[in-house]
Amino acid sequence: MPTCSASLPSLVKLMLDATDVRDGQRVLEIGTGTGVTAALLRDRVGVNGRVVTVEVDPGLSASAQARLEAAGIDATVVCGDGLVGWGTDAPYDRIHVTCGIRRIPPPWLRQCPDGIIMLPWGTALSGERDRVVALRVRDGVGVGRFGAEVSFMKARSQRLGSWGDWPDNGDTVEADLPVRWDEIESPLEPFGGFAMGLLLPGLTYRLSGGGAEERVLWLKREGAHASIGFGDGHKTTVEGDTRLSRDYAQAARWWHDRGRPHPERFGLTVGENEQRAWFDHPDGESWAL
Repeated sequence: MPTCSASLPSLVKLMLDATDVRDGQRVLEIGTGTGVTAALLRDRVGVNGRVVTVEVDPGLSASAQARLEAAGIDATVVCGDGLVGWGTDAPYDRIHVTCGIRRIPPPWLRQCPDGIIMLPWGTALSGERDRVVALRVRDGVGVGRFGAEVSFMKARSQRLGSWGDWPDNGDTVEADLPVRWDEIESPLEPFGGFAMGLLLPGLTYRLSGGGAEERVLWLKREGAHASIGFGDGHKTTVEGDTRLSRDYAQAARWWHDRGRPHPERFGLTVGENEQRAWFDHPDGESWAL
């Protein structure tokens, strides 16, 4: 399984611009990789700034440090778990993250209590599609709206596990759900999958069937399993955890009723003991993650 790649230069620039790094600032990078972004960050902060970059993989960390030293670039390379940050040189003005994140680690907020944390955020339903979000942190609380679509390898400890064996969920019964059969699958398109993942944190799915055959949507969340059978000319049925299937159907109804909103209408508010997604405005509709 790939664990590191050099990103497209235009994408690197987009994310550096979102981080809004300025002369003289102290910057923590999460995910050193090849070391090229650390070099660019070092150039942006100037002679009075400082860059610390953390890489979990010992081999990548060593090779990046060798490249930076050979190029005469003064950046501190740390081999460790970036999800705990690097408190030794805190506080930082900026945290620049180059791996996909599904939950913000509280140490980042403590180490950048008044600044910007830029990261690629994804949900369990958005697959490899992430969204750039620049959290503007004030007094340890970060707020930001989702922006451009990107695709990053997820932080190793936040990757989704395998499904394993599917349990026997008992009888399949006809269901009266708040969605038509043709509205069940459509929220899983690229835009919808991101939004549905915010509404239903931790949910993963599989689809089977197609054409004239009955489609089956398989759902799993925190040990609960359910399936929804649907299709043109087929009765809608459910099996397994009825709360899970209804939660999915209600979230799909919400998404359709609001005109299938684009991911950029959503954002995050993150604090030491709180992480929530919001719709249209930080003070609008929101959901705990």
